[in-house]
Amino acid sequence: MIDLASTTIALGTGPVLGTRDDDGTIWRINQGGFTGWGEPASSLFPVRKPRQQGAWAGKSFNIERTMTVAGTITAQTPALLNAAIEALLTAVTNDEFIMTVTENGVPGWVAARKQGETLTPKVTNLIANYSIQVVSLDSRKFGTALTASTFLPASTGGLQWPDRWAQKWPATVISGQVSLINPGNEVGPVVLRLDGPVTGPRIGHVGTGAVLVFSSSLVLGTGEWLTVDMDKHTAMANDQASRSSYITSRGWSGFDPGVNVWSFAATSYDPASKLTVTATPAFK
Repeated sequence: MIDLASTTIALGTGPVLGTRDDDGTIWRINQGGFTGWGEPASSLFPVRKPRQQGAWAGKSFNIERTMTVAGTITAQTPALLNAAIEALLTAVTNDEFIMTVTENGVPGWVAARKQGETLTPKVTNLIANYSIQVVSLDSRKFGTALTASTFLPASTGGLQWPDRWAQKWPATVISGQVSLINPGNEVGPVVLRLDGPVTGPRIGHVGTGAVLVFSSSLVLGTGEWLTVDMDKHTAMANDQASRSSYITSRGWSGFDPGVNVWSFAATSYDPASKLTVTATPAFK
């Protein structure tokens, strides 16, 4: 595909707006035809105080993100135009799909779904206008996920032979920590994977002091794993059975803007115990 502008919009596995397809179909985005990609609106609704100055209001949050895209489709043949329209209708669905917006080479994505009608009126038998409206219930824009791993903290070596031949063996140190940087301005989602053997794991977020602690009765054998979704507050053994009842301290943490450090500990030590942190940057 050929990028026709500095912004392209990929609709799941369907068309990429702002490009030229391999079959020559051109998907143009109108000037000013893409809205809703900026900072989302607030949920704040102040109530004016009667017979006095000012207003009352509760805590405010960002609301859902509503986006519209309008443009034109230009095809080489009438059959290709019909196929392009069908591809657009198939891509923009009531079910969630990943909508990826790339601005000047930098991608960001949201989980979107159709809101309202997708319009595709034909101008000629080779040209059609299109207009879509989608909504993302999570207002955050996400970047490319970052991943890092660690084993339980340990230190080995560091000996020196007590002889005139001063041979040294440098120490091998495993910090038991994972450090990742969120370049965004919103708290992003975090998913942990604990690979066994591990007993009673404990994961702390150094910046906030939040600690997620599992009971010592939680035992993962070799080849078993536990997936913890910090956003959804779930813990699934082998991605199948819930282990939330084993959590004794629910210190959930997110991917805060800037540097984030997670520490890994367990009730008993095993050199094969492993923590993998996958964190996704988020933006307003």
